[in-house]
Amino acid sequence: MPFNTAIRNTRNTRNTRTNSGRLRSTTAAFGFVLVAAAGSITLASVAHAAPPSFTTTGTSQLVVPGGQRIDDPIATEAAVGLMLLRTANETGLEGDLSAYVMQRNLVAGSVADRLGFDELAMKEAWAKADTVHQEALMAGLSQLGVPYRRNTSKVGVGFDCSGLTTYAWGEAGVDLVRQSTAQIRAAAPRTFETAQAGDLMQYPGHVMMWLGVDHAILHASDPGRPIQVDSGPQRRTVRLGDPTG
Repeated sequence: MPFNTAIRNTRNTRNTRTNSGRLRSTTAAFGFVLVAAAGSITLASVAHAAPPSFTTTGTSQLVVPGGQRIDDPIATEAAVGLMLLRTANETGLEGDLSAYVMQRNLVAGSVADRLGFDELAMKEAWAKADTVHQEALMAGLSQLGVPYRRNTSKVGVGFDCSGLTTYAWGEAGVDLVRQSTAQIRAAAPRTFETAQAGDLMQYPGHVMMWLGVDHAILHASDPGRPIQVDSGPQRRTVRLGDPTG
């Protein structure tokens, strides 16, 4: 099925939101002011902690200073990607779809580069995911740099592991139970061969979002750490699940 047709079908079956509501939600959720002018988008960042140096070894060693959000450039890219996906969702126009696909590839390339994964493989994995998965993925990635906070799911302020997945999938119109084990039990079982980018990955006590390549994940891991992309659990038995069934 052509991607733009899939977008239209998704639009007809998911919860509807007005264009103004989408834009307000996007600007509030990502801590950026999105200004459309002369066909371009300008990002004005709000005050956060100074950005750290990101390397291809991932972000597992980052510490959030004073519990503030770290300015993560991938979060900015994902915020724009989410806005463009929702625009394409609303209009169904090829030009809007093309703009989103370019942005999605930019985000995928940035994530792959940070983690040291193959860029083409990650771009292809994201392209194969359905639009609902892509929306959840962009929403989750938009919160990179936000501090871990136990029992919290508050945009731009803090998340624990299931709080992040609840938020990301909620933005895609899918409600999740607010507990890691309950989330994976309610999801349709998947394997690494059948899962899509954005699906849940879980081991006892922790739930993550799979990024579609190897064990690459997005998660809220520990107190004092920001929301991050990481190479994921290599020596644990994990379960994969699709929240859409």
